[in-house]
Amino acid sequence: MSIDKIRVGDIDIACRWDGPGDGPVVVMAHAMGTSHRLWDWQAPALADRYRILRYDFRGAGDTDAPPGPYTLAQFNADAVGLLDAFGLDRVHWIGISTGGMIGQGLGIHYPERVLSLSLCCTLSYTEPEHRKWIDERQKLVRAEGMQPVWDATDRYWFTDAFAEAANAGYRAVREVFVGTRVEGYIGGTSAVAALDYRDSLHRIAAPTNIIGSQDDPAAPVACSRGIHERIAGSRLTVIENQRHFPNVEAPDEFNAILRHGLDEMVGA
Repeated sequence: MSIDKIRVGDIDIACRWDGPGDGPVVVMAHAMGTSHRLWDWQAPALADRYRILRYDFRGAGDTDAPPGPYTLAQFNADAVGLLDAFGLDRVHWIGISTGGMIGQGLGIHYPERVLSLSLCCTLSYTEPEHRKWIDERQKLVRAEGMQPVWDATDRYWFTDAFAEAANAGYRAVREVFVGTRVEGYIGGTSAVAALDYRDSLHRIAAPTNIIGSQDDPAAPVACSRGIHERIAGSRLTVIENQRHFPNVEAPDEFNAILRHGLDEMVGA
């Protein structure tokens, strides 16, 4: 299916639909420096049952990248605006990394819009060290563009062996990353730098499935456990021997966990 554009507030958001028209609606949100294509390894595993809406958030992919900095409140409002534009009252939300932050924001501030949350390799709080890391990446991208930032980021996202093999999956993620507009990357990472949902997670009432990676330096497994502990009734599964994007590097294992959790939350 082709990519569409829809006006939401002050931006045009790029999005695409997959799956049966009458299936439960699932919205999938990606990570910073990526696009809806980050879910290319998951959409086929869900599209037999679910009506999937993937979108590029503000500053990413083919969505507009107005001057920043952006805020998480903007990301949340954009998401709600997207649902409104399609007449969607409540959806099942799947988010990885930044997409998981947006999911938390919806669960906290717009609980009436989410039926379930799948939060993958994400954070609820940005530590001072991570803020420093973001600041260093922003300085680098301003000075030299996206390629050097990729060179400093890929081993956070993938195991050494996967990065060195540089197969089709790795190359696809790299292509989107280096093509990300500088304004969008700086605007979006500024929002992530201000992340602090820890003390509000108890307000999330939607069924929640959390997936973490044991060796993830970008979203340490301790953060996944912290989210799990603060969301009543949530489930946590940790994938061994993976870093930030097990959905790309180990899609079969990731998909089994994601699909099982989603099916349970939706109901057989």
